[in-house]
Amino acid sequence: MSGDIPKSPIRFGIFASKPHKKWVIAALVAVFIASISDRFFVLVLKNLTDAIATQPVKIDEVWKWAIAYPLIYVIGQTIWRASGFTGMRWMMGAQSTAYQTLYEYLSQHSKEYFNNRFAGSLTNKISNAVNGFVNLFQRALWRFLPLFFTLIVYIIFTGVSDWRLGIIIAIWAVVFLGANAYLVNKLRPYSYEFAESLSTLKGRIVDSLSNISLVHEYAYIGGEHGYIERFVKKQHKAGLRNWLYFEWVLVMNGILIALFMFFMIGTAIYLLQQKIITIGVVVMVVAIVGELSSSFFFIGSEMSRSSQDYGEAQEGLDEILHKHIVVDDPKAKELRATKGKISFESIDFKYDNQNIFENFSLNIPGGEKAGLVGRSGAGKTTLVSLLLRHFDVQGGAIKIDGQNIHKVTLDTLRRAIAFVPQDTSLFHRSIFDNIRYSKPDATKEEVVDAAKKAQADKFIRRLKRGYGTVVGERGVKLSGGQRQRIAIARAFLKDSPILVLDEATSSLDSESEKAIQESLAVLMRGRTVIAIAHRLSTLKEMSRIVVIEEGKIVEDGRPEDLLKKIKGFFKNLWDHQVSGFILDE
Repeated sequence: MSGDIPKSPIRFGIFASKPHKKWVIAALVAVFIASISDRFFVLVLKNLTDAIATQPVKIDEVWKWAIAYPLIYVIGQTIWRASGFTGMRWMMGAQSTAYQTLYEYLSQHSKEYFNNRFAGSLTNKISNAVNGFVNLFQRALWRFLPLFFTLIVYIIFTGVSDWRLGIIIAIWAVVFLGANAYLVNKLRPYSYEFAESLSTLKGRIVDSLSNISLVHEYAYIGGEHGYIERFVKKQHKAGLRNWLYFEWVLVMNGILIALFMFFMIGTAIYLLQQKIITIGVVVMVVAIVGELSSSFFFIGSEMSRSSQDYGEAQEGLDEILHKHIVVDDPKAKELRATKGKISFESIDFKYDNQNIFENFSLNIPGGEKAGLVGRSGAGKTTLVSLLLRHFDVQGGAIKIDGQNIHKVTLDTLRRAIAFVPQDTSLFHRSIFDNIRYSKPDATKEEVVDAAKKAQADKFIRRLKRGYGTVVGERGVKLSGGQRQRIAIARAFLKDSPILVLDEATSSLDSESEKAIQESLAVLMRGRTVIAIAHRLSTLKEMSRIVVIEEGKIVEDGRPEDLLKKIKGFFKNLWDHQVSGFILDE
C-alpha cells in the first residue's frame, strides 16, 4: 500500500485531490479568468488618464472608462468568489481524503512501530502532513497562480506600449523568482528541523501529561519541568534559526523590489520625455509597479512559509509512510479455524538483535487449555504476540488448523482469537461501545448478556448512565478490576474458537476473581485456550502447563504430573506462592 501513497508533499496533495477533480478544474478555471479580468484595471486607468489629458477633454470617453472601472471590479469579484466556493470544496475534500488515507495507513503499522513512538506525536505528524500540503495548495491556487497570470498579462500590456518595459518586467521576474526559489530551497532543511523539533516537543508534553498522576505521586514535578525544558530549548533554537534565514530572504526581496521600481519608472519617464509613450502609459506603469512590488514582496514571504509547510508535511509523511512490516501476503486466504489447533513449528525470532526463540516448537491440540508459565522475559507474551502476528517470525511457521498464519489475512486471523490482556485498554467511549467493539453488529441484548457472564452487569448498572457511561481516556474512570471485566465481556461477545488470557484476572479482588473464574470456565469450554498466568486460580483450570525459560520449553505436562517432580521448575515456582501468586525470581 505504501507504494500507492506518494511521499512527496506535492505528489501526495495531487493524490488526495484526485477524487475531487471536478472541483479542482472548476477552481483553476475560475482563478485563471479572475486573474486575467482583474488586470484590465490598468488598461482602464491608462485610457481614463489619456482621455482626461486630451485637449479638449473628451467627456464621453472619460465617462466610458470611468464606468468600466467598477464594472470590471464587480466581474472580477464575482469570479473570485466562484473560485472560493469551488476551491473550498477542493481543499476540504482533499483534506478529508488525506486524513482518512493517512490514518488507515498508520493504523496498519505493527505493534513494534507504535512501541517506539508517542501517540500524541503521531497525531501531530498526521496534522502536519495534511495541513502542510493544504496550505501549499491554497497558496498555489490563490497566490502563486494569480501572480503568474498577472506577470504574463502585464508583460503583454507594457510590451505593447513599448517593448523595453515588457523586457524589464520579464527579466526582473525571472531574477526575483529564481533568487527566491534558490534561497527557499536552502531554507527547507531548517524548516524540516523546526517541524521535527516541534513535533517531538508536542509528543513529549503529551507523554508527560498522560502520566501526570505518576509525576504527582513521585513528587517529580520539578524534574518533569526540567525534562520538558530541554525539548522547549531545542525547538526554540530550531525556530530562531529558521526565522532568521527567512528574514534575510525578505531583506534581499526589499533590495530587488527597490531596483525594479527605479528601472521601471525611470524607463517610463524617459520614454515619455522622448514622446514614445503617453501620460496614460506612465500612470499604468506606476500602477503596475505598485501592484507587483506589493505582490512580489509578499510572494517572497509566501514562498518562505511554503517552505516551512513543505518541511512540516515532508516530516509528517516520512514518519507515517514507513513500509509496513506485518502485511497480508498477496495471495492470503481467509483463515478457517474450526478445531483451533495451534502449532509453533521450529520458529526463530529475534527482537532488537536479541534471540528470543530459536528452533522453538510447541503443539496445542484443539480444545486444550494450556497455561504458559515462566519468569518475566522468558518469552511468554512474545509467543502470544507472534500468534496474533504483531510480529512475524524470521524462521519456521505458526499454524492454526494446519494453515500458516502468514498465508491468511490478518483480519480473519485476529477474529479467530479473543485476547484478554493484563493491561486493559478502553476507548474514551461508552461502556456499551467498548464491549461491542469485539462484535460491531451485536444487539443490546447480546452486549448485556456478555456483561452478565463477565460479572460486569451489576457494577455497570450502578453507574449513573449505566451502559452509556463514557469511561474516560484509556478507561481511567473505572477501576482496574472493572476494566478487566469489560475486556472479559468483549471476549464473551467475540465468541472466537481460540482464547488467549494474559494475566486476565490479575486486577480482580478475591470475590470478583472467584465469580470471574466461574465465568471463564464457561468461556473456555470447547475452545483452545492459552493462558499466561502466575495466579493459581487460573493455572489449576489448565489441562496442561508449559514452562518457558529463556525462549525454551523446560517442562511440559499436566499440572499434577509436574508437581510430582521434587526439583521441578514448575513445582519450585508453585512452592513460592504467596497469597495465590507465583513470584518472579
